[in-house]
Order: sequence, then structure tokens, then C-alpha cells
Amino acid sequence: MDKNNIVSFSDFVKKKRSALTIDAQFLNAPSADIKSKPELIEWYNFQNLFNKHKLFLNALYTSNHRDKKANPNAGYCVSFSEEHFEEHLAKISEANEWLERKTLLVDAKNCTFKKIAGQLYGIAPRSETEAWKMFYEILLKSRNVVVISGISKSKIPSKKSDYARSIVKINDDAHLGNIFPASDIVFVDSAAFLERSWRQLGTYINILT
Repeated sequence: MDKNNIVSFSDFVKKKRSALTIDAQFLNAPSADIKSKPELIEWYNFQNLFNKHKLFLNALYTSNHRDKKANPNAGYCVSFSEEHFEEHLAKISEANEWLERKTLLVDAKNCTFKKIAGQLYGIAPRSETEAWKMFYEILLKSRNVVVISGISKSKIPSKKSDYARSIVKINDDAHLGNIFPASDIVFVDSAAFLERSWRQLGTYINILT
């Protein structure tokens, strides 16, 4: 296969000068058998090898903020070791910089919920109620990406998955108040925590391993 004939999706879009121009082949592509499109598989494999965090986050954010979409999802990057945690965090920050999004890294390991929330502003909340207000403020009034690492290893005394779900639901339920947040949420945590928390989180997340 001649690699010079492969055109990236972004290059294809740039060539579409007129909004009224419809390419029949492009419209038919999604319904075509993927086995007949080896160039798409090659493109995906390349991006998944070198740019999978950019690909994942760009798709997540685009889906979340298309036409004031209700019920946006959070991202969940599955980690299998401490090194994997660090790799995810570095790649997420790199991808967000490329996407021109500000990253707020929150290290939840060994932290109470108040200390977790305090990392958003660098100010310790006086109560758990004030801690929740910090999350609401940052998620509903900014376009930052809040990246929460290791909530499974936090000092939240019980039901850590319920806390994670409640954070996600801030954005997920915002449309009920006619608010459509520009922010996004990404968790970096273990596969074991995801398995234990599936009933609480599974409906609300997109997963990257």
C-alpha cells in the first residue's frame, strides 16, 4: 500500500472549503466494511501507538461539548503500575497542552476529600460542604481539565467510588440547571478500582488503557 495516498482526517476536512459541498464517498465511509478500508486501520494503529492520549482526549472533549450536549462523560485512564500512573499523567498533560486546555492535576493519594478539593485552588476548605463547593465552582465555571489521580488510594473513609461518581455527576447533571460546562474530568486509577466501581461509574466514563 502506498502510504503517500493516505490523507489524514484533519487534512480532508481542511480541503472542504464549502459547507454546502457533500462528498458521497465520505458519507458512505462509516457504513463501509472496515476490512475494505485498510488505510483507516493503519492510521488508527499509528495514532494509537504514538498519540493515543491525544486521540482519546480529543474525541472525549469533542463529544462532550458538541452542540451543548447533556450528560458529558469523564475519562478514565486505567493504570497497572506506579510507572503507568506517571506515564498517563505526563501524556495527559502533553495532550491537553496540544489541545490548548489547562490541566489541574489533583493527586488524591493519601488525601482526605477536603485535601483533594483544596488542590483545586491551593486553599484548604474548612468543611466537606465547602470542598464540594470548590468542585462545583471549578467544574461549572471554567474550561479546565480536572485530572484526579489515585482516588482509590485516598483517605476518604468509605465508598470512594460514590465520591468519584458524585464528582462526575456535577457535569453530568449540570444541564438540569441549563448549564453546559466547558470543563472536563479525567480519572487516572487502577483496573481493580474500576472493576469494584463499575456499577457506580461504568455509565459515565470513557476508558483508555
